[in-house]
Amino acid sequence: MAPASDGPAASADGEEAPGAEAPAGSDPDGMVSDSEDAVDARLADALERVAHGATVSIPSILLERGLTVAFTAVLTNGFSANAYGLFALARRLQRFLLHVALGFRSGLSRFLPNADSEAERDTLVTFAGVLLLAVASVFGVGLYLAAPVIAEMTGRGGDFRGLLRLFAIGLPAAVFLFTVGEALRGLEEVVPLNLTLRIGYPLAQLLVAVVGVVVFDDLALVAAGVLASMALTGVVAMGWLVRERGLGFRLRSPGEEVLWRKYIDYTLPLFVGGIATTIQRLGFYPLIVVFLSNVAGGVFAIGVLLGSLVRLPLMGINQFIPPVAAALNEEGHRESLSRLYHVTSRLVLVAVTGLSVPVIVYRDSVLALFGPTYVQYAPLLPWFVLAQYGACAAGSVGILLAMTDNQRALLVVNVFITALLTVTAIPLTSIYGLEGLVASYFLMLTINNGLEVAVLYRLEGLQPFTRLHAKPLVAAVPFVAVTVGAGMMLPRPAGPLLGTALGLAVYGVVLWRLGFTPVEHRLAETLAARYRLRSD
Repeated sequence: MAPASDGPAASADGEEAPGAEAPAGSDPDGMVSDSEDAVDARLADALERVAHGATVSIPSILLERGLTVAFTAVLTNGFSANAYGLFALARRLQRFLLHVALGFRSGLSRFLPNADSEAERDTLVTFAGVLLLAVASVFGVGLYLAAPVIAEMTGRGGDFRGLLRLFAIGLPAAVFLFTVGEALRGLEEVVPLNLTLRIGYPLAQLLVAVVGVVVFDDLALVAAGVLASMALTGVVAMGWLVRERGLGFRLRSPGEEVLWRKYIDYTLPLFVGGIATTIQRLGFYPLIVVFLSNVAGGVFAIGVLLGSLVRLPLMGINQFIPPVAAALNEEGHRESLSRLYHVTSRLVLVAVTGLSVPVIVYRDSVLALFGPTYVQYAPLLPWFVLAQYGACAAGSVGILLAMTDNQRALLVVNVFITALLTVTAIPLTSIYGLEGLVASYFLMLTINNGLEVAVLYRLEGLQPFTRLHAKPLVAAVPFVAVTVGAGMMLPRPAGPLLGTALGLAVYGVVLWRLGFTPVEHRLAETLAARYRLRSD
């Protein structure tokens, strides 16, 4: 681990860097020191790769979120709030185990970009797949056997038991799909990744929901269809890798035992830390099962879904920042990595602000899409959005901790936050109900990301913020004024639609007047030239 630098230094493009680089050579930590031109060139290349992944991915991520919102709206309008809440709780309990199992997949993004041969690549993918499917199978059997006990203890009946068992059976299929997706990400296959996770699976899921509601009126059939669509999508994506990239399946290759050990050594802390992270992200649903109603489970699931919409820019950036950051760290280019973090976090903040304001201002109209039952919970929606806003403001902090080989520090952070929230979320939920649970969710994201930023700076001298991050906050003031004014003066749906359009226009104009950095101008010109050439 590299120690934190002594203080900020200004770079050529106006960014504040944690430390100026020395003349060409190596510093005492073994990090490579380059000229300013070399740093700029490397930064431009890294930004182009990350921005290319985001540019290609964000439309598909937006489509994915739109399809997911449509899937949820079909279920909430097709079934009662109580029935949808039961479905949401059963599915989130499966996702709890899914996310824990996926703690072993991060090694694919870490090691695939630096694989020395096709044999090593094939061994990595095969070993990771076998490991993940084995863990998923164990978890699936455990959930299947525990389903009757959970249903009886919570008093939610046979329907809940049946849904839990369906999702338990489908757990390996879900893990397989996301393992294939991680292999695509590690190999920087932008289009297949998005076709698989952002379009293929969500579209199949939506079609299953429509058939389940309109034709059969059966939630259990919807659950089974969702799991089948995950398995089918994963098989198709794996078939593409075999055909187009020549991927083979082998556990044996030169030095395979060293490779296996390296993979386990890297991912085991992430797996253990993933338990803590999963408790933070999905541990709220067991609390709902114990303390709250099925309707509260549905409301919380919808709030998290809508709050996650503001994460679209960060999700786009994160598509290919893991392999890019891993390569910069592996080669010792600290200054380039630092400035990459500055630029990407600021671009994310600009976009996240533009997405957050309309959702908060027009929260009643947004929740009305899911049926009248949910509109009464509109005062809670801003807290879901603000929780995600605070998380996005820190940029790709968790990924950078992992890609700079500080996964053990990430584990410590997550365990600490989980312990802290365990002793606060339970009393808040038991005393204040759904409002207390939402407050716990807000605290979880805010404290967790703040602490990760502090740890990353302490260990690597990397932090996301510069004075330029104030620009989107300044531009947000007239943005809010325009959206609120339009909502007050115009009826629905004209008010929300026109207010959002005018507000975004004002926001863009103010940002333009405040100015962009040379790095941002160069990035925009490079991307414009790249896609213009491709379209020609």
